[in-house]
Amino acid sequence: MRSTFVIFTILVIFAMIGVGLIFLERYINSNAEVTQKIGRLELLNEPYWVSKELQDKIVTAAASRQEYLILNEGTAKAIAEKLATVAWLDEAKVKVTNEAVQVSARYRRPIALIKADGKRYYIDNEFVLLDYVSIDKLAIVEIKGVRHERITGSMLGAIWQREDIAAAVTLLELLNKMDTEVASEKPLLYEISSIDVSNYNGRKSTRKPHIVLYAKDDTEIRWGAEKGKWHLHLEAKDEEKLALLYNTYEAMGTLQLRSNHKGSFIDLMKPQKSLSLPIDRY
Repeated sequence: MRSTFVIFTILVIFAMIGVGLIFLERYINSNAEVTQKIGRLELLNEPYWVSKELQDKIVTAAASRQEYLILNEGTAKAIAEKLATVAWLDEAKVKVTNEAVQVSARYRRPIALIKADGKRYYIDNEFVLLDYVSIDKLAIVEIKGVRHERITGSMLGAIWQREDIAAAVTLLELLNKMDTEVASEKPLLYEISSIDVSNYNGRKSTRKPHIVLYAKDDTEIRWGAEKGKWHLHLEAKDEEKLALLYNTYEAMGTLQLRSNHKGSFIDLMKPQKSLSLPIDRY
């Protein structure tokens, strides 16, 4: 009887030790979670033009609206995987410091807007398709008259290059570079609302301009053939077109000519003689 009591007592002691170890382990784990460092998400090397809406989009994709994040490599890996799906970011890198989770990336800069199926999209200078967010600090020109198939969500972040889109983007990028060189204080592109490629390569009419720019008051700016193909249509050289366009802009102070002269347009297609670019005078 005594031996039975001793055995029972030993079993009770071991059971109590086991329960104590469980509670101790839970306490240690709980305490470890409490002592884990947490911090905020930081977006580094943002271009000046990034809007609050785009910032929120990136932060939401990365952290699902969490204000604070656990600072460890697991968090960094999870965020990097999420950011890989954000079309706006290229080569995103995530780093954990003692105070924050830091995200650095190359931001895709939109250069043109396209409307399709009642929705808006952007194209960057590498022809990558971007979802729409409000961007106020860039001159983004709408491309009209594009022939395209239905745009789906899976196309975002991928190259979406068509001949007419390529012609429009190439011209807009040329104007952007000219603005940087000769009109940085008052960029010409801010005067342009759209570029029409509906007659690209004369697919509607061989007699009408292949590419037409429109100022914000609908003044028509007849560019003509796509860059590099002026000679096939006996038009002015691309350099001559640029010179006439920027000389007109400099002389008038605007490209919005219809405001004062109804029916006005700017024809850049006729070959010019002894016409210099604005930059040549500096």
